[in-house]
Amino acid sequence: MRVFLTLLTTLLVLAAGVFLLRQFNVVDIPAMATQLISRTPTTQTTKQDTNLFNLVKTDDVASVQAAITAGVNVNAQDEFGQTPLMYAASSSTNTDILDALVKAGANINAQTGAGWTALMYAARDSQTLDTLIWLMNAAADPSLKNGEGQSAADLARSNPKMTTAIYERLSELSNGPFDPNWPSGYTVPVEGATISSRPAHWPGAPRAYRNGTHEGFDFYGGTVAVAVEYGTPIRAVAGGTVVRSDLEYVEMTLDEYNEVIEVSKRSLNTPPEMLDKLRGRQVWVEHAGGYVSRYAHLASIPATLTVGSKVKQGDIVGETGNSGTLEAATQTQDDPHPHVEIWKGEDYLGHNLETQQIYDLAKQVFGEKAMPSAVEQE
Repeated sequence: MRVFLTLLTTLLVLAAGVFLLRQFNVVDIPAMATQLISRTPTTQTTKQDTNLFNLVKTDDVASVQAAITAGVNVNAQDEFGQTPLMYAASSSTNTDILDALVKAGANINAQTGAGWTALMYAARDSQTLDTLIWLMNAAADPSLKNGEGQSAADLARSNPKMTTAIYERLSELSNGPFDPNWPSGYTVPVEGATISSRPAHWPGAPRAYRNGTHEGFDFYGGTVAVAVEYGTPIRAVAGGTVVRSDLEYVEMTLDEYNEVIEVSKRSLNTPPEMLDKLRGRQVWVEHAGGYVSRYAHLASIPATLTVGSKVKQGDIVGETGNSGTLEAATQTQDDPHPHVEIWKGEDYLGHNLETQQIYDLAKQVFGEKAMPSAVEQE
């Protein structure tokens, strides 16, 4: 009995010592060592799958992509229930690894037996905030909790790379509700602005003049907390890749504009090709998780912003204008406003939702500080 107690005491002292060393970053214990609860994988892991776990830690995108092409299971689990995406979130500094895994079908909100997610690992372990922000932009759920009741925000407190702004966004979302079909961590396209206080400027608002429905957020001066004028810079809501850039745009004549409106009025709803003309000069950016932001009515676009260009959150993608509108067709600079849409596949943010639902979803995507202090009644 005495030998048993001595052995038990020794093990407890060793465990406490290792814990303290980990807390003070004296040693680096792999993330899976914190999850002894889930030792049995729920899926069969092959040698090929095991190799993927090692590859994601090397930041070798080409090798990871080759393994995916060869048919590796991107949702395989190790003995602790961790997936390759969780390994990448914990140790990789290259978001292209995350992108490759998610595009191949990796479950971004998968949880281990102990309740851990890729976002939790990134919040605690990631040495670059790019990883954490990428996962938020790809719709990783910050409201999920692990077996100890911890959220990503709780775990982020111990990460020395964490910023106040990102921590606040994680904290806002930590108790839900969270819609996993849409992202978080975006910023509004006009510096210092809020979402408009008028629901008529939101997605889903009727547009009787063209027999259609609004599909984005308008940022008019006087409704978004800051001045918006012709030429006001418009910034990328999140990092990504430019997939459309109308550098050679030519404004419609008044006759062309009137024809677009007449065709639209004769239809049950504004035809997509007509609506595209009415958006005027545009830039589209594809973000983490396949989401796309569309910036419309632009006055101009930076000459260097071509298809394939990489942009960071906050980079200028254009200047506020009125292209595609009656005012532009009549050669004035009246009624300028940024118009921004968020899409996933064939669906846009706010589609078929009530006003309160759109408000809640916009708060998830753009953050509490981006919401108007009061919403005007229509």
